Amino acid sequence: MSATLARPRVAIFQGHRPELGPAAVRIVIDTIRAFTHTQVALEGGASRILLVASIDEARQRARQHPGWLLAGERNAIKPDDFDLGNSPALTARADLKDRTLVLTTSNGVQAVAHAAAGFSGLLLVTGLANAGSTVAATQAYLSAHPEPSPTVQILASHPEGDEDLATAQWLQARLHGLGKPDDAEAIRRVWESRAAQKFADPTRPEYLSDDIPFCARRADADFAMVVEQEGDDLWLTRREL
Repeated sequence: MSATLARPRVAIFQGHRPELGPAAVRIVIDTIRAFTHTQVALEGGASRILLVASIDEARQRARQHPGWLLAGERNAIKPDDFDLGNSPALTARADLKDRTLVLTTSNGVQAVAHAAAGFSGLLLVTGLANAGSTVAATQAYLSAHPEPSPTVQILASHPEGDEDLATAQWLQARLHGLGKPDDAEAIRRVWESRAAQKFADPTRPEYLSDDIPFCARRADADFAMVVEQEGDDLWLTRREL
């Protein structure tokens, strides 16, 4: 960020529906796994992703567009009739070139729907992996829309998950020009989080342990993930850096 620009005020919230005031930028985090999954999907060629809060609405939208893929989870499990779950490891193996996804999840998509309501600024989503690209997109936006004291609101969508809080604090530090927590600390906290331990539990084969290495890493794409509103629809797209 240019030295002539005011350093942003950065506020961190936890949960799906915190009370939010005015802001220039909002960033919604779901590290395990939604916004790690979307990064992988977009890197794999998906054109864009429709975020839908209700599982029934997601099914309806996919039925209306037979070429679209239905993706997501409830309680971390893929519904039987979905094309994809919320697994970055499995999605990395899928052919998604030029495909449109309809995604519904328990935490991240719910927080996006809340953050988007009545908001006209820049709305980004991220996991830890793409956090550096998210910082770059935030700084570029603030540079192009200068304010005396801009506010950035970060929503750690899991109400109690340290994996999302670790990512939020990493983002906050970088937006304030600080180096701590560093990558190693944030990665450690993701690995040690309750959600990661659930996926690593060998007695619970319904959870895929291969997902956690995708989530507990720093692997910036050459794009940030931006939510754009078209009427009542929330579309997740790439913003090239």
